[in-house]
Amino acid sequence: MKKFLLSILLLICTTVLMAQHSGNMVFGDNLPTRMRPSIQKTYLTDSTFIIEANVLMNVTADSYVVTFGVTDSAATIQESNKRINKRIDGFTNALSKLNIAQKDIYVDMTTQNKLFDYHIKGNTADQYLKGFEIAKNVIIRIKEIKDLDNLLITASEFQIYDLVKVDYIVNDVNKVQNQLFKLATDIINEKKGLYIAATNTRLLFASQIYGEDFYSYYPPQLYKSYTAQNGSKVYSEYDRFIKKDLKNNATYYYDKINYSGFDKIINPSVIEPAVEFVMGLQIKFQIEKVKK
Repeated sequence: MKKFLLSILLLICTTVLMAQHSGNMVFGDNLPTRMRPSIQKTYLTDSTFIIEANVLMNVTADSYVVTFGVTDSAATIQESNKRINKRIDGFTNALSKLNIAQKDIYVDMTTQNKLFDYHIKGNTADQYLKGFEIAKNVIIRIKEIKDLDNLLITASEFQIYDLVKVDYIVNDVNKVQNQLFKLATDIINEKKGLYIAATNTRLLFASQIYGEDFYSYYPPQLYKSYTAQNGSKVYSEYDRFIKKDLKNNATYYYDKINYSGFDKIINPSVIEPAVEFVMGLQIKFQIEKVKK
């Protein structure tokens, strides 16, 4: 048994070192991400051991759901609703030129708010009801993310500028889960074969699933930002002036999860932001005890 334990430890204590050019992202908050699998381990007792596998798949979305926020206000609810509907109707009708069907568009009423202001007379400010504001969302389903540019331009023609969010839709998540489960099983069985060959250990026929974890990360969760720091020396004789610095623009970028710790990555080199699915699997094996 001692030889078996030593052999297992030697097999799993292999470290792979990877380097990457950093670029401007070094200015951002680059704390180690928690979005990675746990350290690979083989759990041992005198009669069992557990092997785990962690696999990842980058999946391009099948479609996208884009949400625009629209607000308008007027002295009455009726007039406010009329104004906002005129803009939304113009926008949604224009979408037919982008080959977007009406069944792929939904208008969602979200809020209605009162608007207040003040009448100022002498030292008195009396509040009064000025009007009403209505907010609605226009939700649009598109097939290609490249169509988003045309959506933004068309929306701006109707004074719609608030792109609330973009949802990435994968139609068959169950298919992805099954594929990752099979891949993780194959990896575990391959590891098991190596351990047996290295130690001459014999296992009982039966095994069992000890743990399974399936989860995903969508692109909106993976975007990060940084602000490039521009600086220059200011001499003391200029302290009497008001200094106006150049604006430091924030840059946003898609940052996939760290691949460290994964046994296998399907579609590892992604250009377009993708949905990242992760499967962690553990299987427990029984060691056949040697009769004395």
